[in-house]
Amino acid sequence: MLEQPNATPVIIEDGAFLGSRCIVTEGVRIGAGAVLSANVSLTASVPIIDVTGDEPVEHRGSVPPRAVVVPGTRPKEFPAGTYQLDCALIIGWRKESHDERLSLNETLREFELAV
Repeated sequence: MLEQPNATPVIIEDGAFLGSRCIVTEGVRIGAGAVLSANVSLTASVPIIDVTGDEPVEHRGSVPPRAVVVPGTRPKEFPAGTYQLDCALIIGWRKESHDERLSLNETLREFELAV
């Protein structure tokens, strides 16, 4: 494959699962065992926000290993008003027991999310 000299590759590590209609573009790394649910869209500049703790932790261009990620939005102020911009949310972590069978549906149900 021929790439531009300044191009950064998409890296999807072993055991990662990408759901239907996921978009992963130049410069994004998906960690080993990570799970992206349907419709997650990632670029190097899209915020990936870990909401599993007391405070949000923001990543850009990299999904941590074993993270369970769903699409989301967050508000952004502009002179013309407040609008929702795309982001990705880390809502949980893939457990060792999930390695035998991928259980994205169970994790989504646990957090009462319909995707």
